[in-house]
Amino acid sequence: MRTAIIGTYPPRQCGIATFTQDLYKAMLKSSAEIHSIFAMSDGSEESFPDEVAFVIDRNDVNSYKHAAHLINSYYDACIIQHEYGIFGGDTGEFILELLYKLQVPVVTNLHTVLQQPSPNEQHILQQLSMYSSKITVMTERAIQMLGDVYKVDTQLVELIPHGVPDFKYDQEAAKTKLGLCDKKVMLSFGFLGRSKGFETAIDAVASVKDNDFKYIILGSTHPNIIRHEGEIYRESLMDKVKELGIEDKVEFVDTFATEELLVQYLSACDIYVTPYPNENQISSGTLSFAIGAGAAVLSTPYWYAKDLLANDRGILFDFKDSDGLATIINLLLEEPLLMARYRSNAKQYGQEMSWTNIGKRHVALLESFKKTDIKPTISFNSRNLKKNIAALFPTGNSRLSS
Repeated sequence: MRTAIIGTYPPRQCGIATFTQDLYKAMLKSSAEIHSIFAMSDGSEESFPDEVAFVIDRNDVNSYKHAAHLINSYYDACIIQHEYGIFGGDTGEFILELLYKLQVPVVTNLHTVLQQPSPNEQHILQQLSMYSSKITVMTERAIQMLGDVYKVDTQLVELIPHGVPDFKYDQEAAKTKLGLCDKKVMLSFGFLGRSKGFETAIDAVASVKDNDFKYIILGSTHPNIIRHEGEIYRESLMDKVKELGIEDKVEFVDTFATEELLVQYLSACDIYVTPYPNENQISSGTLSFAIGAGAAVLSTPYWYAKDLLANDRGILFDFKDSDGLATIINLLLEEPLLMARYRSNAKQYGQEMSWTNIGKRHVALLESFKKTDIKPTISFNSRNLKKNIAALFPTGNSRLSS
């Protein structure tokens, strides 16, 4: 089935964009059909790659309506990556204008399910559920909350885990390439922001006994934070490292990690930590990737972590408990067989979450809605699609990708 996938997309730097691109690539490998991206834009992107057929202006409600018309005309199904903040209107309500006009099966993938939503947040999720053929989520906890909080029929909800890359790096080779030979490496990656709890991990490192230990924080500061306050937060973390006298044990790698670089660092790490301070997080691509890489994963008990790290796939420590985290790190470093057990459990489960397998599951789900309706034939590998869009919307505000 020719599928339109709606979400943010590179060159946009955000987790949803990366997820959308990974899903698109995985579906191409699992299907003979050619799919397209309908990219959400806030105007910051200069251009998009060729797989982006249409660009939806986040703040122009007519752009959403144009997108719906195009999807109905040329596609057999639609996947919506839903996160409130990527859509325009009050708490992202403009996406409903598109949803109401779609006449093809819709699968909505929920990246956020709030336990205490505002009235409008609850309304939007209920409408998404009502007008979607299927809702997909990444944890059992999300399914439970959809039923309890949003009164959604959970028979319409399917659990499909967050995909992870296929990790084929040798750890020693990865450590050598990154200049980390003979180091016991703990890693965190992702955008820097105050909601990530890096302070807890840094405080814990001060109590790590192994002189060959290195904690790497990989990632640039979130663009929204840069716009509002520059690098104040990163500088505060670096000041903390200096105050604790652990400059030799903590390294900041200030870059937005490409998948290749990320795979290198994840392959090199022995321990991975997400010290997030808040419980109500229903998904985490970073934690999923760490499981896929076969790291010994340590985390605070936010919702996604409790689901993913069950059955000895990782170890939980209390929110803001740097002493507890330090105790676990020292134990793993002193007991290599224990670390190896956690790494093996993670790696085994991570193989089930490979993007190859996740792509197949999404394609199979879409195929279950298959109809015999024949859409107009069009070459999706050329500029012809964009010419058709231009003909449909000659005065539209939506930008075509270039």
